[in-house]
Amino acid sequence: MYTKKSKLLTAVAVGLLSVNVFSLPVKAAEITIIATEIEGLHQGDGKGFYDEVLTSMTSSFPVALKVLPPNRAAIEFERCENCCLSPANKNADFYDYPADYLATTAMTEAKVYIWTAPGSPPVNSLSDLAGKKVGARHGMPYGNAVESAGIEFDLASTINQSIKKLEVGRLDAFIAYVPDAYTTFEEMGKEPFPHDKANPVAVHDDSVLCKPTSETEVFVREFNAHLANIE
Repeated sequence: MYTKKSKLLTAVAVGLLSVNVFSLPVKAAEITIIATEIEGLHQGDGKGFYDEVLTSMTSSFPVALKVLPPNRAAIEFERCENCCLSPANKNADFYDYPADYLATTAMTEAKVYIWTAPGSPPVNSLSDLAGKKVGARHGMPYGNAVESAGIEFDLASTINQSIKKLEVGRLDAFIAYVPDAYTTFEEMGKEPFPHDKANPVAVHDDSVLCKPTSETEVFVREFNAHLANIE
């Protein structure tokens, strides 16, 4: 028999169940970060500076890092859905992504320099590279100013390879970002080659760029707050 008392107990039980269910923490959907492999920043061993910044968020927001060479990273980002690309930005001089894509606060500012052989004067003008053998890393975005300068680049997989080519005279110069290049020189046990530190040929915000979804909107907010706390 369904009495008033049993009705009351049922109502209380349903109410408690509702409280228990809806008070449970909602687990955020994991975001895949497609990371461009860059020595010292995004590395296969997960020990790059940007790797550590992103994975240190795991307690508050789950992220999965997928470190790939530059071209493969760009292709993977085109194909994925609930995902982001690092490092990247919304600067039209470097990328042609839709306007509604989301960019985080910059982790740092990357700068492109022209590097010449030891003992030679530094170069800061792209026009000085006309007719020269100039190295660059395959798949990296260097900005419209560099890419429209009419230079036919000798492409390499790593900055390390460009340094070695320059040392043996197979190049007259190469272009590369810092801090990437500084890390490579340090790992090779070399002092950085001549470059005009005060005059980069391009400047690039190293942010995380995300496709717009409800999850990535939350991720960007969480990331920006996290970055502010660790700076």
